[in-house]
Amino acid sequence: MLSRLALILGVSVALAGAAIELNPSRPLLFGTHRLIPRAPAKLEDNETGHGAVWNQLQVRQSQTNPQNRNSFPIRYVSNDQHYRRGGPLFLFIGGPWELQEHLVEQGHFFDIAKNMSAYLVANELRYYGESIPAENATRLNLRYLALAHILPDIANLITHLMYEVLRDPGATVILAGVGFSASIAQWTRQRYQHLVQGVWSSSGMVKASTNFVEFTEVVGENIRRFGSDECYNAIWQGFRVAENLIDAGLSTTLDNLFDVCNPIKSDDPVDVEAFLNGIFNEISLQAVDIDLRENIDRMCQILTDPEKNNSLTALSNWLTGLFPDAECLVMDFESITEAYQVTDWQDEMLRNGERQWLYHRCTALGWPLTSSSPYQPFGRRISPDLFMQICERVFNDWLTPDVFRALVRDTNIFWGGGRPDVQRVYHTHGSLDPWRYAGVYFAYGNSYSRVIWNATHGEDLASISEDDSYALRLAKERVAQEIRRWVYQSSGPPLPPPPPPPPSSPAGLGLL
Repeated sequence: MLSRLALILGVSVALAGAAIELNPSRPLLFGTHRLIPRAPAKLEDNETGHGAVWNQLQVRQSQTNPQNRNSFPIRYVSNDQHYRRGGPLFLFIGGPWELQEHLVEQGHFFDIAKNMSAYLVANELRYYGESIPAENATRLNLRYLALAHILPDIANLITHLMYEVLRDPGATVILAGVGFSASIAQWTRQRYQHLVQGVWSSSGMVKASTNFVEFTEVVGENIRRFGSDECYNAIWQGFRVAENLIDAGLSTTLDNLFDVCNPIKSDDPVDVEAFLNGIFNEISLQAVDIDLRENIDRMCQILTDPEKNNSLTALSNWLTGLFPDAECLVMDFESITEAYQVTDWQDEMLRNGERQWLYHRCTALGWPLTSSSPYQPFGRRISPDLFMQICERVFNDWLTPDVFRALVRDTNIFWGGGRPDVQRVYHTHGSLDPWRYAGVYFAYGNSYSRVIWNATHGEDLASISEDDSYALRLAKERVAQEIRRWVYQSSGPPLPPPPPPPPSSPAGLGLL
């Protein structure tokens, strides 16, 4: 029997040197914080029917310019193993990752589709995997990555499936997604309510921000909870000592301790931020991943080792120990921006989707992860300036800080931010997930939100298991119940209303 870890359709956090490497001896300690559904362990033949079929649909390169008739294929994978004519159409929306067939072969959404005789599909987002609309990824070509082009792709796919595959124009359509793909699912419902009857948004990130201070706060809380106050304090002290050394003109001490490839330019605030952000990226990788409990425990054992001379030495030993084969660590502003300026699809930064995801954030979403809050241990120097300067340098001078702030503001104005005017969307968030503060976490209208106690980002994507906590199991059952309600309300008599949340839950949050 597979372990609980193998069953969890968890989320791997693609950030920092663990996911981006200029080469193995010079890992780059900066990342775009992509959240990717983790491929589970291979299941036995008797546990799934392996019914995935790969397909392509031709879509227009530009969905807004009628004079541009260029087109390209986007990929999608389908599973009709349990479909019965007249059943609903379930679509798992693609995000900033390469499409994987496990999305239609296992997990909670698959189980619900199986029980409801649904036709199950997952699509690949344009510019990721093999769904490439342009010959390279120059800034000019990346303009086709906007939501104005992404959402019509999904609408065209839904229409294609209803009319040409299922031959059932009246099929009920249910969308699901995790992280940014959940955001796209919600926005598709807002834009095409006549096509989509309901959305399950798992850890959806819809509230754009120019200063995402809550992220570091939650990371710090996780370190306290699954590490210790002593570990939290060691990080706090390590960052303060590093900042003081830089202010005192002793940055060469840090160069040697952290094995940096290029010396810190102590007179350049952005370069100083890049160095400190590199340390934070690696810590956040440990404290946000689905295995955060084990990750934090291992990290804190090193950071609180009494044999270490001081907190800064312990921090440097832990960080450099993550890359035992590296001759040095890339943590400077110039190298970061140079790495993201590649345009050849064969480059690792593009194959992994890092440049594309950075473009999303620079031109619409924002989310600079900062240490502006006093309730976190990562010093005082990580500000939105670093992120905005990287955006401006990577995507040319037009993307100034003022333009960046205006684009983020426009996203919230257009889609509603954390208070969208949309019905039939069920939002779920893990209480351990710092990205929940970029989502909708209160009930409104005919939509609901549930914060799942002690759960991580996208943890409810996994099939219901005997190892689930009470809160996680209840959240999964409520998701299935709500999806059944949407389907029957669209095609038959409605179900009775769901039971209210437990009396101990804070009003409006559904927190368990």
